Amino acid sequence: MAAPQRGDLSAPERKILQVIAAGDVQEAAQLLASEEVRVNCLDEYGMTPLMHAAYKGKADMCRLLLQHGADVNCNQHEYGYTALMFASLSGKTDITSMMLDAGAETDLVNSVGRTAAQMAAFVGQHDCVTVINNFFSRARLEYYTRPQGLEREPKLPQRLAGPLHKIIMTTNLNPVK
Repeated sequence: MAAPQRGDLSAPERKILQVIAAGDVQEAAQLLASEEVRVNCLDEYGMTPLMHAAYKGKADMCRLLLQHGADVNCNQHEYGYTALMFASLSGKTDITSMMLDAGAETDLVNSVGRTAAQMAAFVGQHDCVTVINNFFSRARLEYYTRPQGLEREPKLPQRLAGPLHKIIMTTNLNPVK
């Protein structure tokens, strides 16, 4: 399957962008189920439906798009923005967290070399900066629950991974203000 091209949208794909703006999750679900909509289609600016939903602060829409396989790290936007950048610019900490949980890379940069956290800080979205700076993926922690190299025992017992991850994620280690 060929990579999506900017602005190469079918009528149903143009429709889903309108539906996202309106916030009609049920209609969006029907359009995605019809298989006439590529979940990672690109508008003329290189924005995916997920980027539109994140920018507009539509959490339910973001969740639906991620369930349908939306690429959280797509950066075909004309200025290299990602869904995480749009989520953090919108000031929505719930969507910012959702993007991170879905595997969003925090170190991707836009066309002027700025990360999502830097962009959010620039526009005063300090809560989103904190969410990004404090994020530690469960997958990174899981690494320590398996023996590495010549180790016979893992550094962290599997049963402690969940509680430790919860502590890590609830402690503000990177204050911004």
